[in-house]
Amino acid sequence: MARAIHLGAWFLTGCIASSFVAWLGAIHPALLRVMWVIYIVAAAALVLALVTDDAVRVFLKLGEQDYYALLIAIASAIILGGILQWLIGG
Repeated sequence: MARAIHLGAWFLTGCIASSFVAWLGAIHPALLRVMWVIYIVAAAALVLALVTDDAVRVFLKLGEQDYYALLIAIASAIILGGILQWLIGG
């Protein structure tokens, strides 16, 4: 139970960070490009993690289910931030 709460807290932290980046991109036009760079780098890191899953999973000492759950949580946080940016109107 404690592990589920811990992972849920990290997921919510990722959602908050992604929403904060989207909010900053909506505040000022100069920050919009910075926001897109952050999202592109995060998406590239996610794709790289998917491609190199066997090596990264062993390095992080995670089980297969835990690793893919982590990747799904990261992708969900990125998508939620992008949806927020779209809803804000940026």
